[in-house]
Amino acid sequence: MEFNNKLYDLRKRRGFSQEELANRLNVSRQTVSKWELGDSTPDMEKLVAISDLFEISLDELVLDKAPAREEPLPQRPSAADELLQKVITDDNKKKAKKGLRIAAVVLGAALMIDMLSMVVYVILNGGFPK
Repeated sequence: MEFNNKLYDLRKRRGFSQEELANRLNVSRQTVSKWELGDSTPDMEKLVAISDLFEISLDELVLDKAPAREEPLPQRPSAADELLQKVITDDNKKKAKKGLRIAAVVLGAALMIDMLSMVVYVILNGGFPK
């Protein structure tokens, strides 16, 4: 597989857009596009950065040598997964449970007051209105 196709394949397998890859390598999106189309090739510094980013050797990246290991590239967590990891912490779970308990107590108290006011109404007025 030629370098341009290899780069495209690696980027897609990791779930990066051209823009995301460009930002990680400090180049423009158009530069990544040119690399993938085969219109240009990255310099040695960028090739090293690409091989580090995708965790493959320069031989695998440039010379299309078979990888020494047959492991799938780990999938990048989606933005939703990253957000869930940050938001759903043990501390936040405890706070949510405490908030639900408070809401249940307040709702229970409101229902008790409502029932008590109905009983008082019935006692004072001798029954329900007809």
